[in-house]
Amino acid sequence: MQNMSDNDYLFLILVKWAGTFLCLFGIALTSFNVYPANIFLSFIGSGLWAFAGFVQRDIPLLLVEFVAVVLYAVGIITWFIYGLIKWGVL
Repeated sequence: MQNMSDNDYLFLILVKWAGTFLCLFGIALTSFNVYPANIFLSFIGSGLWAFAGFVQRDIPLLLVEFVAVVLYAVGIITWFIYGLIKWGVL
């Protein structure tokens, strides 16, 4: 985080807290089997954390969250395709 302005630093802090709350809500929804809302919230939360990892040049954080985003995206696509099959569109 070289030469980051106060506004940029504050923005990054807000992104990280938003990502944290979304991931925690996604985990809570998963524990109560609330599907697919759990995947959507976790997808957005992990995306925010992946962004934070990119901005901070934190490769381990970026890698973990990028993989999570990809896996959540696959889950969203699968849910969407199964919905289309269920309704006879595909």
